[in-house]
Amino acid sequence: MKNSEIRDIFYTYFINHKHHKVLSAPLVPAKDPTLLFTNAGMNQFKSVFLREEKREYSRAVSIQKCMRVSGKHNDFDEVGKSDFHHTFFEMLGNFSFGDYFKEKAIEYGWELLTNFYGFKPEQLWITVFENDDEAFDIWEKKIGIPTNKIIRMGEKDNFWQMGETGPCGPCSEIHFDRGPAFGPESFTGDNKRFMEIWNLVFMQYYKDESGKLNALPAPSIDTGMGMERLTTLLQGVNSNYKNGLFRPIIEFTAEMAGVNPDAPENRFPLNVVADHIRALSFLISDGVLPSNDGRGYVLRRILRRAAKHGKSLGFNSNFLYKVSGCAIDLMKEFYPELEYNRDFISKVILAEEERFNNTLSNGLKRFEELLAKASEDNLHIIPGKELFKLSDTYGFPLDFARDLAVEKDVQIDYNGFQEELEQQREKSRANQAARQKSLRTLENIEKYPSVFTGYTSLEETASIMAIYKDGKEVPEIKENEEGVLVFDRTPFYAESGGQIGDTGTGKNDNAFFHITDTRKVPAGNESAYLHNVQVKKGVLRSGDEAEIWVDSSRRKNIAVHHSSTHLLHSALREVLGLHVKQAGSYVGPDKLRFDFTHFKSLSKEELQRVETLVNEQVRASLSIQTDTLKFEDAIARGAMAIFEEKYSDVVRMLTMGDFSKELCGGTHLISTGEIGFFKITGESSISSGIRRIEAVAGETGYNYIQNHLEALIGIISHFKQPAEKIMEFLTGIETELKEKEKQLKQTIKQEKSSKLSVDEIIGNGQTVNGVHFTVTFMEGMDRKELSTLADEIKNRTDGIGVIMTNTDGKGAFVVSVAKRLTPKINAGIIAKEIAGKINGSGGGRPDFAQAGGELIENFSNLKGIIDDIINKYLV
Repeated sequence: MKNSEIRDIFYTYFINHKHHKVLSAPLVPAKDPTLLFTNAGMNQFKSVFLREEKREYSRAVSIQKCMRVSGKHNDFDEVGKSDFHHTFFEMLGNFSFGDYFKEKAIEYGWELLTNFYGFKPEQLWITVFENDDEAFDIWEKKIGIPTNKIIRMGEKDNFWQMGETGPCGPCSEIHFDRGPAFGPESFTGDNKRFMEIWNLVFMQYYKDESGKLNALPAPSIDTGMGMERLTTLLQGVNSNYKNGLFRPIIEFTAEMAGVNPDAPENRFPLNVVADHIRALSFLISDGVLPSNDGRGYVLRRILRRAAKHGKSLGFNSNFLYKVSGCAIDLMKEFYPELEYNRDFISKVILAEEERFNNTLSNGLKRFEELLAKASEDNLHIIPGKELFKLSDTYGFPLDFARDLAVEKDVQIDYNGFQEELEQQREKSRANQAARQKSLRTLENIEKYPSVFTGYTSLEETASIMAIYKDGKEVPEIKENEEGVLVFDRTPFYAESGGQIGDTGTGKNDNAFFHITDTRKVPAGNESAYLHNVQVKKGVLRSGDEAEIWVDSSRRKNIAVHHSSTHLLHSALREVLGLHVKQAGSYVGPDKLRFDFTHFKSLSKEELQRVETLVNEQVRASLSIQTDTLKFEDAIARGAMAIFEEKYSDVVRMLTMGDFSKELCGGTHLISTGEIGFFKITGESSISSGIRRIEAVAGETGYNYIQNHLEALIGIISHFKQPAEKIMEFLTGIETELKEKEKQLKQTIKQEKSSKLSVDEIIGNGQTVNGVHFTVTFMEGMDRKELSTLADEIKNRTDGIGVIMTNTDGKGAFVVSVAKRLTPKINAGIIAKEIAGKINGSGGGRPDFAQAGGELIENFSNLKGIIDDIINKYLV
């Protein structure tokens, strides 16, 4: 039976039984942050099962694209080894949302398999959850299955749940008996005789974070039948890799490699390639691109694993991008988007494959040396320092090193690697200022115009036209040196139009280097692209060729923010008016900043409308199209030109559906849906008539929300207030504090106004042998105020001033003595004597000293003691 017939029979059967046909959701879940990928047919119906969403139908049928490479359903390591495990697969399913339950679900499953797909009843066995007597009785009494063919199983096998939390329930599985040649009549151990066909999940519960099972509002049905296994059985083969979904890919790959597809030594690598190329094609079609984290990292690992096994088949050059065409041909009838994205899928795979092959050719030899040394020394661990050097110098990925080490029973020092990485980051931050060079003073730069290829490629083989160090052209640059390279061709975007420059790496047979920034300067009528570099290994010479590639993850994050600025611009014009025009911008991987013409600050409601409008366009996943045309034609077609920007006769016009159309030379996404999420973080004025909005998008935007949400939760928890009242509560505290501050200031003002004037203080002093001295106590003064007052008394009386106070729970005072008296009277000596009376210490110059001690509680008594101390120096 052809795979197309299998699909038609499935859809037709359930449509005839009043099920609504629902197309497959993307592999990237749209509304479920708990999932990295869509991993089951029911994912897109989760909100329906929870009664959070109501649809126009209560029965549904679908064939869903799925990925299982992480979390509970991590099948990655088994792929290629067994006959039935995959990364990407399709799940056929029928669903009931509070409509029919166990009996109908069982009847439908049995009838479809036996009457329409032609399975013989005697070949089918049933398993049920050990406590599910209802399901057991239906199979026995309604369907007529002998009790010896209905097997009760435990929670591990027959209780299904989507993840650590979410909808779940007991299930009943229909198994195909492959016969005694595959094992005994037993469901224990690793018996391969029974092959699961269909899993009928009786959705009764929702498992919360504490592990508690809560009854769902209405019992529902979620079934899942793997397309690959069903196809294998209906086509009479004993492995998924032999059915019509995989065998053509395996034969195509084997023919390219010149190997026998049926040879035992080729089975495993061919299986891996066939499985992984399907996953790669569907992931890229659904918008996932290679990166160093998240979904992009999973894609990169899948590609690298496939490429690694391709080498065991004899592939020494790029091949996966060609195999993707075969996978697309097999599936495009059912998923037309694959055909639409064919060229893009091929280019992404080729670019990543080239990057990986470059990495391997440089690093594999060195890694094998490290493996051998670890084994010889009986340490069986590769030091983190060596792993970091391997990564930093050769670009050899840590995860690949780990996989290869595991095969040799050798461990890697992950913590040591992280320590080395952090040290490098710290050094980079410390040297950042020193790396800033003047770009417009480079010798002969006008001779070296570059061709930019970065709109369509992130990698390039280019010739070094010029090398600069310290602003001067030099013939070569050596290991551990920094400088500027100018290539004849480059995929590196140079800082312009608000978008920062690309970073990345490069290499040739003689050297490996990091590109830390890219800028451009005029070179005649064109531009010279200046690549700031750090040579990590070897020597680069003018005239050398090198392979250079952009940091794709960073470029993607920049594109997320750049495309967001276009949506923001249009949203601002729609909300505020057509007078809004861009007046400047910054676009980086971490944020965007957008300056625009507007006459006043935006209200809270206006900001919210702008943000909502942008996110609506993100969710609409508008296609982003670029066209090259004459400037006049672009303007005539409604394109916006950027404020004060200079344009050539031929321009690049960027269109996002019907929402945005601008002239732009920057790098962008393929669709607005790749932005994921947009959040305004600030709005301010930068000059008269110019406003500024700051925002984050994509992963950065998600992290921003998460961090602020955690902070809010912390505040709510700390003050023990409900979320809806926390603002009112904090505002009340703020009002109360302001009132108390006001009262305190008034009290201090009143106290100061009640203090004696300087004349009155002097008048309360005394004169002995022609020398006037004043000893007084002033509440609430600081040391500066004490000094000022003491000096004023000394200067006005040409005598001695001793001013005391209490501050911060301690006593303090200053002694100021006129210059004419210092030969006889020393302020430092007097201060030490007085300090001794309050268990303190102090000292200073002959004319001025200060000291402190215990809190002064009885100044009247203390004043008499101080008078006696001074008097003895005046007699």
